[in-house]
Amino acid sequence: MFKAMDRNGNNSLSPVEFKYAMRDYGLNLSEIEVTQIVKYFDTNKDGQISFDEFLRAIRGDLNERRTDMVHQAYRVLDKDGSGQVTIDDIRIAYDVSFHPDFQSGHKTADEILSDFMSLWETHKRDHIVTIEEFEDYYKDISASIDSDDYFELMIRNAWHIAGGEGQMANTTIKRVLKTNPDGSQEVVMVENDLDRKVRAGAGPGYAGIEV
Repeated sequence: MFKAMDRNGNNSLSPVEFKYAMRDYGLNLSEIEVTQIVKYFDTNKDGQISFDEFLRAIRGDLNERRTDMVHQAYRVLDKDGSGQVTIDDIRIAYDVSFHPDFQSGHKTADEILSDFMSLWETHKRDHIVTIEEFEDYYKDISASIDSDDYFELMIRNAWHIAGGEGQMANTTIKRVLKTNPDGSQEVVMVENDLDRKVRAGAGPGYAGIEV
């Protein structure tokens, strides 16, 4: 449906494209009506309706499982439990390698990180990203992902959240070599490897290793 409406193939609908598409479906909308509808769909305020914006409006909000995963990610970033996350927290922690656009080859890692950070840096003078804003971002991502399992794995990998079973199990979690009091050693998984002390290699008896 969207592809048929997108006459120039740029993956977004201009007001003119939307107007003609509605006419094809038998709806003769006025200029005011077109403007109001486009404004409703256009969450990033660029004057057009992107494919993700279209899907999000059609599919609605995150379901309970997806909402829970997004909130888990936010809690991982909220190191001090203040209920607030800074832009720098996000920039340091975000792993783009499991982003759908990176895996599909549509965008480079730098492009994804730049796009992701521009969402916050352009409008956030206080440098604080609230849980509501964080959730809104993932509503757009969620709209183009059919599988709850894949959405969960994407979140776990992007923010290095331990857990998940079977195909949802996170494989990006950092492993460390732990030296026990008796001198023996074992490989253990760090459940939250975004912790700055762990990423810096801190902690007595532990050493980061590649597995």
